[in-house]
Parts: sequence; C-alpha cells; structure tokens
Amino acid sequence: MNPMSRTPISGDKVSLNPKSLADAPRDYIWRKDAELAALNGQPSLKISFIRYVTQFESASEGDRPTKEILSIKTIAEGRHIGNCAIYDIDWDRAEAHVGIVIGDRRYWEKGYGSDAFRAFIGYAFNHLGMRRLHLKTLERNIRARKCFSRCGFQPCGSLLENGNTYILMQLSYEDYVNRALVPNKLTEKTA
Repeated sequence: MNPMSRTPISGDKVSLNPKSLADAPRDYIWRKDAELAALNGQPSLKISFIRYVTQFESASEGDRPTKEILSIKTIAEGRHIGNCAIYDIDWDRAEAHVGIVIGDRRYWEKGYGSDAFRAFIGYAFNHLGMRRLHLKTLERNIRARKCFSRCGFQPCGSLLENGNTYILMQLSYEDYVNRALVPNKLTEKTA
C-alpha cells in the first residue's frame, strides 16, 4: 500500500498538496532560474517546456515509492510558491532525505519556508513513520540553513561535492518531540 498523502497538509500560512500538472509551468520557471539552481548547487534546467512536461507526467509511484514531492501553496491566495520533497526513503530504516524550495521570491524571508517545512516534517514523522530525516544544504545558503535550524535540524557534518561545500543536517523523531517542534494542530489530532 502506498502511504503517501493525497490530501493537503496544513501549516499556518501554507498547505502542502500532491503535485499536479498545473504546477509544471511554475516548476519549470524555477528550475530554469540560474540563481535558484545555484542555491541548490545544481545547474539550471536546459530542456524545453514540452520535454519537461513529458518527464513531469511520466514520474511514477509504486506501492512503496522512494520519493514524494508536494507543492507549497499559500492558504490566503492558493498560490503555488514552492515545493517540498522527501526522497531516498529507506522504509526499513525509516529514514529519508528532505528538501524545500520557495521559488517565488515574493515569499522569501516571510516565514513561508519555515511554516511549510515544519508541516512537512510533521507529515514525514507522523504520517509516513520516519524516525530520522537528513538534508544537505550549501554552506553559503544562509537563508536555508536558518530555516532548517528553526525547524530543529542540527549540523552533523560537511561534504565537498562538485566544488561545493554542503552542510549535512539531521533531525530525529525523538528530538522533534523533545524540542516541542510538534505543531499544536498535530498534537491535538493525535492526542
């Protein structure tokens, strides 16, 4: 059975929703953006929109998928502003890697990323049953590092990859609970 969500997950400012074809145009713009790509240590996308949509549509899931990408939409306007991803899911060890991008710059440094990521972390721990989450972020991406720290992630190492230095961070379910990072909405629903 596929445990991935098909219903929105809510934060205070955003909802996280299963990806749809309607997300493809904004995703494509963000993936082609050289500055956004550089913040993730990636080259910008070089393929046509038609080819991108074909790849977007062909992404498939099995009964135990190893990744899921959710769109981040503002609650107030329903505007798609970014994406959260959980990937390299190891169901047996209950561990995975996570990431986030707020592609719409109008929503940078206004708490939307932290709100989305907190809701996403809750989903990973409480719905998917993960016990530990990992991420890597560029050492120079201070905004992302602050967001991840606010969400409870702790540095646990560094990595040099393709000429970029990444900070490795992790968050265990125990730390998530012990640091009172569980949103009130979640504790009320599970209590």
